[in-house]
Amino acid sequence: MRQTALIVEDDPGTRLVLSATLATAGIDSIFAETGTAMWRQLDEKPDVIILDLSLPDADGLELLRLLRQSSDIPVLIHSTRSDEIERIIGIEIGADDFLPKPCNMRELLARTRGLLRRTQRPSTARGDQRRLRFGNWTLDTASRELAMTGAAATPLGVSAFALLAAFLERPFEPLSREHLSRVLKREYIPYDRIIDVHVSQIRRILGKQADGSGFIKTLRSQGYVFIAEVETVN
Repeated sequence: MRQTALIVEDDPGTRLVLSATLATAGIDSIFAETGTAMWRQLDEKPDVIILDLSLPDADGLELLRLLRQSSDIPVLIHSTRSDEIERIIGIEIGADDFLPKPCNMRELLARTRGLLRRTQRPSTARGDQRRLRFGNWTLDTASRELAMTGAAATPLGVSAFALLAAFLERPFEPLSREHLSRVLKREYIPYDRIIDVHVSQIRRILGKQADGSGFIKTLRSQGYVFIAEVETVN
């Protein structure tokens, strides 16, 4: 089945280059020149969004914040607003990846394909449909939903889900940033803070354990370790 990218971009030349690049991998494109048009195009059920932050009628970060209230569709920010603060804010409010303009189109294609692979639902094999419980939380690996006991599901983007699932598969085992980059199907770059920002986002969602400690501990020069018991429930 062919997949579709929603390109939210007001510059016609950039839209053309992006769509041509995606087409080389068999990815179709639909377009939105404004934030208003983006909301309309979401009715077409795209598989991924490539989002510019500077649009004529809206700020891309605000669009992303509103989008994350109701959707976990993967979002790759592609913008000239690419300083460290913008990158961190974008990831923390729900972006799955961030590439500055201009960038290598092959890298953008690789990042987009990585996001699309992460959106694929797990196999229907019984062993792959599990609910993992830790503290007061349960992660459903089939539906990709995270819920606190007695509460509604918490929105979780595809990147945050992939990382949390990786931690729950190997509790109390140190996971390097290089390993976590592979989980996200990203090239490992030692000084890239994307992994750190995603982990910070997960920490903020999970809060503290009953004893006041966090669920994820930073290991200096190593990476991270998940420090809570995890059980599989029916």
